Amino acid sequence: MKLNKKIKNTLLILIFCLISTTLLAGETDDAKSNLNKIQKQINLIDKEIKKNSKVKKGLNKSLKKHEKEISTTKKEIYKVKKKQKNNKQKLANLSKKLKKLEIEMLRRKQLQNEILYQSYIKPKPGYLQLFLEGINPNEVSRQVNYIGFLTKAQNENILKIDKTRKNISATKKSTKKILKNITQLRKKKERNAKKLEKKKKAKKLTLNKISKKLKSQKSKKLKLQQDEKKLSSLVKNLMLKLKAEEKKRKAEKKDTKEEKKVVDIKAYKINFAKLKKKLKLPVKGKVIYKYNAKRSDTGTKWKGLFIKAKEGSDVKSVAAGQVVFSDWLRGFGNIIIIDHGKSYMSLYGNNDSLLKQKGEYIKGGEVVALSGNSGGNKYNGLYYELRHNGKPFNPLKWTK
Repeated sequence: MKLNKKIKNTLLILIFCLISTTLLAGETDDAKSNLNKIQKQINLIDKEIKKNSKVKKGLNKSLKKHEKEISTTKKEIYKVKKKQKNNKQKLANLSKKLKKLEIEMLRRKQLQNEILYQSYIKPKPGYLQLFLEGINPNEVSRQVNYIGFLTKAQNENILKIDKTRKNISATKKSTKKILKNITQLRKKKERNAKKLEKKKKAKKLTLNKISKKLKSQKSKKLKLQQDEKKLSSLVKNLMLKLKAEEKKRKAEKKDTKEEKKVVDIKAYKINFAKLKKKLKLPVKGKVIYKYNAKRSDTGTKWKGLFIKAKEGSDVKSVAAGQVVFSDWLRGFGNIIIIDHGKSYMSLYGNNDSLLKQKGEYIKGGEVVALSGNSGGNKYNGLYYELRHNGKPFNPLKWTK
């Protein structure tokens, strides 16, 4: 009886162990299955991140390409408009000149008519008549020659005026033709710019979609920091290059032509440090973001000013200097950097178009770009920085 009870207990323990092992094995299999599912999800997310990152990178390249194309097109439109304006002025000057010549010609014709009338009512005496009247033959010859010379001069004058009038008419016609061509060219370029703008907007919409998708996966703050780091690195490299060039120029022996070139360059050299509180803002508009102010979305600080302005507004250099960079840069769009000497630089970003190229010398107040929203900015305007020894400082403290 006791043995049966023991066997019974042993069987119960064995059954319990068997059930426990089965359950445990089942749980282990479930855990493994869940782990595999999670791993697959992680792999899918990783693939999605890589895919989206690749798409975003491609779109950034595409955005860069289109914004550079827009910059080139708008630069051409700007030049065409300038040429058109000059031709209009030329046409106006020619019209004034033509009017004056027509008045002068009318006056000379009236004078000629008076001479003809006088000749009619008081005919020019012949040699015989003057001789019979007892006038000295030398005097007779002098009077006849004088009258002949006067008539000839008047005729030549009228012919010259008529010829000039014809030339001006031809020039006027030619100028009108040029003006017509320029207008057609401007319209063509504007059409191209509109097409490019549509492409740019389409790419921006796609870029925004990808950015939203990646918002939880990548930090916007990190991107801003990377963009700013890239800009600072660019400025640093530009400064090192400029210092090396200056050192090389001083070390080399210059011939007469080179010396003349250096003298010409000196006209663009200024003492930027003395311009504190004398500078003007580079574009007409409203400062919406100030230096050192915190960005509401990321908490990072502004290294310059953002001036909200109309698209296509003139961006003027704050002082004389040399363009050391003129290209597209991620986060800053079409950007132009001007060296003012003594390690001072001014930066103008987010432009629609860059009108000056690297190496060009610029006067203070000269138009260097047209404002816009390149680089993915939501506002039209200009991003403006001042730097010394590569470090940004407050532009408003230098503005009058």
